[in-house]
Amino acid sequence: MNNDLKKGFLYGIITAIAVFMAANALYTGYRVYVKKDYGYETKAKTIYGIMDKNYVGDIDESKVFEGIYLGMLYDSTDKYSTYISAEDYDDYKIKTTGNYVGIGAVMTIDANDYSILINTVYEGSPAEKSGLRPGDKLIEVGGKKVNYDNYADAVEMVRGKPGTTIKLRLFRPSDNSTYEADVTREDIDQPTVASAVIDGNIGYIKLSGFESVTYDQYMAEYKKLREQGITSLIIDLRDNPGGLLDIVAKIADEIIPKGVITYTEDKNGKKEYINSAENEIDIPLAVLVNEHSASAAELLTAAVKDTGKGVIIGKNTYGKGVVQTTFPLTDGSAVKLTTARYYTPKGECIDGKGVSPDIEVENSLDYEIPVVTGTEAKYNTDYDLQLKKAVEKMKVSH
Repeated sequence: MNNDLKKGFLYGIITAIAVFMAANALYTGYRVYVKKDYGYETKAKTIYGIMDKNYVGDIDESKVFEGIYLGMLYDSTDKYSTYISAEDYDDYKIKTTGNYVGIGAVMTIDANDYSILINTVYEGSPAEKSGLRPGDKLIEVGGKKVNYDNYADAVEMVRGKPGTTIKLRLFRPSDNSTYEADVTREDIDQPTVASAVIDGNIGYIKLSGFESVTYDQYMAEYKKLREQGITSLIIDLRDNPGGLLDIVAKIADEIIPKGVITYTEDKNGKKEYINSAENEIDIPLAVLVNEHSASAAELLTAAVKDTGKGVIIGKNTYGKGVVQTTFPLTDGSAVKLTTARYYTPKGECIDGKGVSPDIEVENSLDYEIPVVTGTEAKYNTDYDLQLKKAVEKMKVSH
């Protein structure tokens, strides 16, 4: 090999090494400055070391890591995606299924004095049979005092195995009295559907959510109304936060004409269509909505509006047009993540926009939408201006 050839070969090797080193440097720069890969594990350990060395109190390690998991989704995804701790996952499953073992009362924290308030008592529930009323304050559960500080424990203690009894001590502000009640726990199907007949022949169905139990409850109430001879129907979706996609699709299938109910599209552009068969109702329909009608409630509203099956009355809806999937983890916790957007039959994504009513009606600020506590719906056509308009429309449509 002559000298020129040797030099050329050597230069080639040096050039290849230089190109490789430059490429490696560029990739490292990309990781550091573009991807911002600062070594999150090292940073987390450094922060924990600072806490461990300097924090004057005791550090709850389990909460440190729970906070990390929660933070992973908090700012990096949308407001509907979240980490659900094992402690909260049972409550989450109850909310989506509508079934649990308990006494049939909804408890919350009273914002005025931070006591535990009995907010709702379901009709026919063990709580109602034992004399509990909305507005009562829970003082003791099984002999243990309960308040704001141990609210989660109180909820857990009230639940249990079917057939077992729990002793409650309560305060009733309405007559300034204290009383005790022995309540036997039962399997509770949370009521999500209630109905009534207005003015002799107008059916009214109130849906508070779309849980696992909702379809069967809806069909039972609708059948009951048809047997009573209704000639039109009002479906009230006001303050309905949504729920399960498959449940609202089954209900929509009973209402709208054959065709598309909705379709979803994931991050890869994959579309999945949900279609209705030929089960549409054969009477005039009105749907009531407001700014708190969201998600699955909006899906049903949009399906009725786009197919022209009924008239939409009330206020523009919330505007949640995305679908969440829950991924259970092995330790009993879960991740709820937005995995798709859903579209109306006409191909519109209502996320951030909502569904506009055909007839806009503002209710008075002091009017409260009825809450479903049993199968008998409560309504007031004098003060509920949105319902009053729907009744007027249904009378004209006969």
